[in-house]
Amino acid sequence: MGLAHTLELLHILSVFLLLGALGMITYSSVMISRTDDVLKFGIYVAIGGTGGMFAGIATLLVGVFGVLAAWKIGWSLTEGWLIAAYIATGAAFLMPIVTFKPWGDHVEKLMGQAYEEGRILPEQLEILTSIKYRVAEVFMYGLLVFIAYVMVFKPF
Repeated sequence: MGLAHTLELLHILSVFLLLGALGMITYSSVMISRTDDVLKFGIYVAIGGTGGMFAGIATLLVGVFGVLAAWKIGWSLTEGWLIAAYIATGAAFLMPIVTFKPWGDHVEKLMGQAYEEGRILPEQLEILTSIKYRVAEVFMYGLLVFIAYVMVFKPF
């Protein structure tokens, strides 16, 4: 097995890791909106944060191994699909910094008070179930799926 094949294998494994992380994030988001139990809510918030961390790592790995594999195979690094992947990956790294990280930090900061009161605080639910959160979330899901699609199928 040559270096190109190894890089392709690592790239595909990274795509699977990315899709798994996306599943963790989606699961936690759905369960957050369905629970009234503050302990479960805290667990789902932690799962979402962990999934977000895995998604960031996996996105980086998909990009690195994808570009290295493309280079080793002989693709031009200025191909349209690679440029689209570069832009989407940059957006996938920037978006959580300005949206999900501040929102998640605020929710986690309120967890002590929520545990003390034995209920999920309305401020927490407002953040995690608001329209702007849901729109950002769906956009991010689409972005991550787009990155995986472009880096695997090279459509253009």
